[in-house]
Amino acid sequence: MMARSNAWASEVDWHTGRWQMRSGTPRPRGWHPPPPRGLLPKRPLTFVEALDSGFRLLRFIPGLSIGSSLIVFTLWSLLVTAIGTLAFVQLLPFLNDLSGNDDAVSGFLVLAQLGSVALSLLSLGLAHLLSGLIATGTRASFGARRTSLSQAWQGLTGSRRRLIAATVLMCSINLGLLLILGAPTALFAMIDSPVLAFVWAGLATLLWVLALMWLNLRLSFLGAAIAVEGLSVRAGLKRSWTLTGRGFWRLLGQLALGYFLSNQLVQLVISPLAIVISVALGLGLATTEDSAAAQAAIGLVSAALLLALTLISSAVLFAYFSCLVTVCFFDQQMRTEGLDLVLIRAEEER
Repeated sequence: MMARSNAWASEVDWHTGRWQMRSGTPRPRGWHPPPPRGLLPKRPLTFVEALDSGFRLLRFIPGLSIGSSLIVFTLWSLLVTAIGTLAFVQLLPFLNDLSGNDDAVSGFLVLAQLGSVALSLLSLGLAHLLSGLIATGTRASFGARRTSLSQAWQGLTGSRRRLIAATVLMCSINLGLLLILGAPTALFAMIDSPVLAFVWAGLATLLWVLALMWLNLRLSFLGAAIAVEGLSVRAGLKRSWTLTGRGFWRLLGQLALGYFLSNQLVQLVISPLAIVISVALGLGLATTEDSAAAQAAIGLVSAALLLALTLISSAVLFAYFSCLVTVCFFDQQMRTEGLDLVLIRAEEER
């Protein structure tokens, strides 16, 4: 009887594996309503659910997602414009020399188009800063709680510099890969080997895109890990590398397809507006042929509108992409670390 009574009054300490006296019976808490259903399900997501969750999160916290993206891309556009203006001023004598050679002008235009594509890919580094800002709102959305931009910024106290440092690091890595792979092209051009320069330029572009996709996928959770778990940049790199070690092809499909689909949707909305602005520009210039000042004003207004449309489309695109990255970050933790149980317990205690 004594042994049975001791057994009923004992329990196992799951931290040490030893028997100990059972703690007192907790007092009854009475009835409480169940926790509210969150915006995102507290379970591993399917492939399509992850893509849809990015759009749902974009609509749920537009101030945080789109607002932060607009601010970041406005600053990024100002920086790129300043660098581009400085480069144009420095290369102005060279451009004047090219104007008399049609082949040289065609080659320069091709390089300019490749440069614009490379610049858009280099801007992927900004997704780490945006995903870090949005990650706190994604975490709160599991409990159907909205997070404003100011609340998210205040919640990143102590992690802001690390997020900015991580963004600068990833942009530098992407640019460094481009310069390393593109250096032989300039070397071949200097030794008068245009065929080799052209062939290597195409091969280097392909290698750079593949390396960019692989490296940015393995380190895609860097910003979210710094914001949510309070890690350093080095620990965040290791954390992202570990989390993306499983389910590589699923993550690649989700992020690549999400980026492509959001880009197509944004272009579908922006393209008609750009056509309307172009038609209005043509009509305005046709009706003000005698007034140079009016034509200049119409041109400036049209250019400003097109620039605003480009900025808004880029902000919406990267806002959705950053939302998708944070959704995949928590989904990967639920798949590999049982985060769904932690989320359920936290919401029940709340």
